[in-house]
Amino acid sequence: MINKLKDTFRNTILHPRFVAQRELQKIVITEADNLWGCLLDVGCGKKPYENLFTNVTQYVGIDLISTIHGQSRIDVFATSLALPFKDQSVDSVLCTEVLEHVPDPRRALQEIHRVTKPGGGLLLTVPLSEQLHEEPFDFYRFTKYGLYFLLEKTGWKVCRIYNRGGVWLEFGYRLSSFLYSFMGARRDPSGNLQPRFILAPLIVSVCAVVQGLAIVLDRICYSSLSTIGYGIYAKK
Repeated sequence: MINKLKDTFRNTILHPRFVAQRELQKIVITEADNLWGCLLDVGCGKKPYENLFTNVTQYVGIDLISTIHGQSRIDVFATSLALPFKDQSVDSVLCTEVLEHVPDPRRALQEIHRVTKPGGGLLLTVPLSEQLHEEPFDFYRFTKYGLYFLLEKTGWKVCRIYNRGGVWLEFGYRLSSFLYSFMGARRDPSGNLQPRFILAPLIVSVCAVVQGLAIVLDRICYSSLSTIGYGIYAKK
């Protein structure tokens, strides 16, 4: 019941993480046509973006057995630090909100580079402003300069970089996320958030207002001083 409600509201402003997810999906939609052929989704989870790629002929998702997102959509159980694929065997790679959970992100980017064909594209998203999550496997936050450094050192050519909103959107997201995590939900023994049946509806309503105001303010007085995170399209 709870999971069904979460799925129902996932793409609406009633979800406390709506603005973060919206900004991420906008980047994927913008670059979807630049990923083609055999696409490797590193850290695929439930493959939420699979239907956005019209030029992809084969979609292969990898993730860990221990993923909190379930195993039903995973094709290969593997870590990004040791991809079980031959050199230059995939045309494109998608990697969304994974690198912060990898203890050695440089090695992961090297592995992704190894399995990608020359001229292949990588669409990568990472957080800059995010609360602790999936603990204890939450290691890093990235600035755009750190991303440039890591990608260039691992053989990638950065083509485009996107901010996931400005200061106001980042502030609204952090406040909404904090309110829900601290007041609207509790952590179960496995570390997953479960809604508090009495407080959750009230807090979710407050989060919706906060996120709505953040969207308006971000449009009126946008500032790139801070952001929720970044999206980068790079080529081998």
